[in-house]
Amino acid sequence: MNSVKNGLLLWFNFVLPALLPFMITINLLKATPFPLFLSKILSPITNKLFGLSSFGIFSLVSGMISGYPIGAKIISELYTEKKLCKNEAQYLLSFANNSGPLFIVGTVGTGLLGNKGTGYFLLLIHYMSAIIIGIIQPKQKTIITKLNNNLKFNLGKELKSSIYNSLEAIVLVGGYIIFFSMLCTILESILEKYNINLYIKALIYGILEITNGCKELTQTNRLSLSLISGIVAFGGLSIHSQSIGYISSTDLSTIKYILSKILQGILAFLICFFMYPLYAQ
Repeated sequence: MNSVKNGLLLWFNFVLPALLPFMITINLLKATPFPLFLSKILSPITNKLFGLSSFGIFSLVSGMISGYPIGAKIISELYTEKKLCKNEAQYLLSFANNSGPLFIVGTVGTGLLGNKGTGYFLLLIHYMSAIIIGIIQPKQKTIITKLNNNLKFNLGKELKSSIYNSLEAIVLVGGYIIFFSMLCTILESILEKYNINLYIKALIYGILEITNGCKELTQTNRLSLSLISGIVAFGGLSIHSQSIGYISSTDLSTIKYILSKILQGILAFLICFFMYPLYAQ
């Protein structure tokens, strides 16, 4: 009962205020010509690096700034709406579903480690690992979706739809958090019987749920920060369950998505480990 209550409070106090505004805003913006406007600004860079369509650029930016699992949600929805082709949607899933700055800088950096600067350092590495994953993959042929510049936009209808869609999604996220909070409590009662190394314990918790894994690592030494970076980039099974919930409604590959997150977690760990001397100066 305590673990369920703690999971509910975690969702209510941190996840709900952090994710819900982004969910509503992104659902509203994707019904407007904003993706076209965004693509005109960013396409000189994104075309060279990733070769994305207008909605692909919108998905990438949404997944970078909003936090898990919005990237997977928006990509799956746009693919279902035929605004992304299958190749581009699968490609985006490999690097556009990420943790957001509110969690990394606010929760991890300021809240857990007591240093906002550390949060920004981890955020930089997180974005670097995601971008590298996108760059090193072989580019697939993307079918560019043309946007209708004369798009009719009904604010009342779209706002209602955006709020309803977002509330449904955020309640689902809360259910996952409560369930995995309960699993973490059960796991903790098992691990307490054995004298397990702190870093191994944090890694085990982090594989299950990122917040519980990061809470075990309150120091800012090289190995601790590198593990936090890897855990956040991987995402944890709680996040993957949420993301797969959206992906499973399509014919996109969940295995490819999971493998890409494992690779990103390893990459983020290595980048942080080797960049640590820059942080420590």
